[in-house]
Amino acid sequence: MEKYTTDDRQILGSIWPDYFGGFSNSFNYKGFDLNAFFSFSVGNKVYNHNRFFGEGGGARDAARVIFASNLARWQKPGDITDIPKSDGVNVNNYLDGGGRWLEDGSYLRFRTLSLGYNFSKNKNPKLPFGKLRIYLQANNLFLWTKYSGLDPESAANASANQQGIDLGTPPQPRSFQLGVNLTL
Repeated sequence: MEKYTTDDRQILGSIWPDYFGGFSNSFNYKGFDLNAFFSFSVGNKVYNHNRFFGEGGGARDAARVIFASNLARWQKPGDITDIPKSDGVNVNNYLDGGGRWLEDGSYLRFRTLSLGYNFSKNKNPKLPFGKLRIYLQANNLFLWTKYSGLDPESAANASANQQGIDLGTPPQPRSFQLGVNLTL
């Protein structure tokens, strides 16, 4: 049996991206305004703990999950697959030190789109107010990523600095808002 030592260890990735940021643009035309904002992250890794449980055959208590890919897991000599045999160890909710569940967390997210129309007393002196803007805003419209989990921005516990571990964190919701800004 082969023995592993600390010399066999290697860094497989980092939760910190090589590049991250955002870009936005605004357009105005005859009282209409359109604003779009995108954010991105490139080069970070996410530990998909959900996949760890799912491919491992689930876990005890409330964390029971089994992926459909388990039907293709290794079961007997001669099987050809990239899904390992269920080891039954996942029941203790530990983090596996291997790289199988470490995935590319790069993404491009369409965070915000806002469309509005502005009424102004300057253009229409009969208005009883200075300015009025009516707008519709949408948040988290699209997410482009190779990450197989629900959201590459997941964090098991952000307050405990566990960024980069996806442990069943719900994805960021898509939301829509209708609003009015009034200046007297």
